[in-house]
Amino acid sequence: MKNLNVFYFCILLIAIAVSSASGIKCYSCLGCNDPFDDSNARTDTCAGSCLKTKTDGTVIRVCSPISLGDECDSKGGTEACSCTNDLCNSASGMSFSHVVLCLSLFTMFLWVK
Repeated sequence: MKNLNVFYFCILLIAIAVSSASGIKCYSCLGCNDPFDDSNARTDTCAGSCLKTKTDGTVIRVCSPISLGDECDSKGGTEACSCTNDLCNSASGMSFSHVVLCLSLFTMFLWVK
């Protein structure tokens, strides 16, 4: 049973490495305000994360070459959010990856037994 848990853990690590090594798709557009209309935006493939910034009602959605995680920050009337799953910079409120949630639940299930 212990060897089986080690095997599952190795599979989990490989899945995380593969998912983080592959690129993600992000919306890219300038002045694409909320509510978001994806017909005026193009999609780019990034190695890092998707970004969305909002200043004085103007929204910019772009790719970042580095991964900034899944978080939002607000200072001086400017809100900036980064996310790491496909096309996640479309919504006004961005959330963490569903992959992370599933992998966490899978890992918890393995170690509870």
